[in-house]
Amino acid sequence: MGFWYPFLLVKKAFRNLYFLMFLNGFLLASMFYFHMQSSYENGLFSYIKTSIDARIDSDDTPDSIVVKAMDVCHSLMVARASTFEGPVDKLGPLSTIFHSTAIDLMTTQGACGSYSQVLARILGTYHYPIRIAQMKAQGIYGAHNIDEVNTGKGWVVLDPTYNLCFTRPDHKLASFADVQHDWNYYSKQVPPGYNYDYHYEDVRYTNWTKVPVLFPAIKGLLSIFIGSERVNGFSVRTLFMNTYQVYFYLMLLLFIPVFLMTSKKIIKVKLFPSPEIPFTIKNLIKYGRSKPNNSPLNVQKM
Repeated sequence: MGFWYPFLLVKKAFRNLYFLMFLNGFLLASMFYFHMQSSYENGLFSYIKTSIDARIDSDDTPDSIVVKAMDVCHSLMVARASTFEGPVDKLGPLSTIFHSTAIDLMTTQGACGSYSQVLARILGTYHYPIRIAQMKAQGIYGAHNIDEVNTGKGWVVLDPTYNLCFTRPDHKLASFADVQHDWNYYSKQVPPGYNYDYHYEDVRYTNWTKVPVLFPAIKGLLSIFIGSERVNGFSVRTLFMNTYQVYFYLMLLLFIPVFLMTSKKIIKVKLFPSPEIPFTIKNLIKYGRSKPNNSPLNVQKM
């Protein structure tokens, strides 16, 4: 009894119409809140895009546009980094539980993770394919996060933490592979204060070992359908950049079955003469037709 008791309580709760009504209200309120926060965050990044657009002229190329976007991102965030040093729990659940990209923008508390997340969100407003890269340094993946963006001619590297991009000898932006294979050349382009441990040793885009069994299984399944190369270059984090939108759809997925369950319960209570009668289309039609005949209005007419 002890092990199954919590499950029995949940089962009993979901049979209670009052609890189901409360749960519907809670989920609806949550959806409204998450949609409101998502809209606010979308508005923030829309304003940032407008600011970047004002700096773009007719001579700009996709490469120069993403560099200008990185410059704006770095300028917005670097001044706040020292102000918001310290434990993230000072900002409450918005930072510790939900931690949206807006929090990264406002506080920079995630260091390179915040910079890369915000730049990815900004570049997303330009509809560029973007992925967040977890650089390997001193044998550890994720020691430093950067962005890679596909400007139409392949992936190029952007490091918003240092406001850094690399230029090839042909004056085009360099890819991770370019920098990795000729670090001696590209290391001369890094700014003062750069951490030379980040010498583009290796990279991954998703930690497929983070959740044992589940993540490797998903990776194996995806590899069958889209190929190992595309899976290895896929950044899962870019799917969750708008945290509140993710929570909104999660609440929606929960709300739909709860709403259907509640509707079914209300119909049985209002239409069926006994709760023991099974809920079927046939019974719904049968008692739905007979119910008006037993209404007080019809009785008075008789």
